[in-house]
This record gives sequence, structure tokens and C-alpha cells, in this order.
Amino acid sequence: MRRTQNCGIVVNSSITSYANARDSNPIEGNVEYYGLLTDIIELDYYGRWKVVLFRCDRGDVNTARGIKKDQIGFTMVNFSRLIHTGQQLIDEPYVFSSQVKQVFYSKDPTDEGWYVVLRNTPRDLFDIDNGSRDDIVERSETLPFPEQNLNENIPNTSTQHQWVRHDVDEDIYQ
Repeated sequence: MRRTQNCGIVVNSSITSYANARDSNPIEGNVEYYGLLTDIIELDYYGRWKVVLFRCDRGDVNTARGIKKDQIGFTMVNFSRLIHTGQQLIDEPYVFSSQVKQVFYSKDPTDEGWYVVLRNTPRDLFDIDNGSRDDIVERSETLPFPEQNLNENIPNTSTQHQWVRHDVDEDIYQ
């Protein structure tokens, strides 16, 4: 890992919801879990195959104290409220690397403790199917604005921002 890396992930999970214990008509749905990558584990099964696991700190997507939408429609996450931390036996802080998509988190300057989720399309990743080019552009998740005011993104000179991670060695391990 590099020190300048943004290590946000999102996992889309299919769940079954019940209204109560006697509910005989469960509802299927999807929940997106937003997290911060804290560790990468590669399991090597005697050279036959390898499995990569990500350990993540996941924000609480079950309550309004952990996730919300802002007035523009962006998803915002508060990482001071975590779930699946590994503290309890039923917690599962690990996910397969194939289950996640990368996202970036931008600190909200107006709402303390909240981060805006920014989705991106990874470089050199091509979805080769029978879809048209218009279909690919329509599915890409970018900012909803045709242009940005870049002056809004320039930090105030009186504010110090942490741009480099010091908790990760610069070397790349294989």
C-alpha cells in the first residue's frame, strides 16, 4: 500500500428482511456497507489458489447516526459509528476482495465527523458485454454536476490537512 492511497470500499449485500418473528412474507433487498480498509490478507493454498481478504471498519448503515443523504443527494457516512468490528462472535469484519468496489471519502467541511461517498470507475477496467457505449456512460457514477467550482475544494490556508498516511510503510510487499 502507498501512503497517499484512499482506502474506501463499498460492499453491496443482498438481505432478507422480516417485519416480525411471525412474518411469513420476507422482503428481499440490497444494502450497501461502506467501509475503510484496515488490513489485506492473502491466503495461499499451497500454490494451487489464492484468496485475498479485506478487513474493514464499516460504518453503521442501520441508523441515521451512521449514514444519511445530504440535500444534493450524496451519501454521507459517519465512521465514529461502526458495525461488524470483530468484537462479537457474530461480527464478520472480513470480505473477499472480489466483493468490494473502491470509493473515496471526502471530509464534509460543514458537518463534523461526516464523509461524502464519491464513487469512481477504476482505471483500466473494462465492462465488455453487449451493451452500447451510451449504456456504459449512463451507468457510470460520477458527480451530478457538469462542472465544478474548484475554488471550493482549495483548503483555507489557516487549516492544516493530513494528505499523507504515516501509518503505512511506503514499500510494496509481494
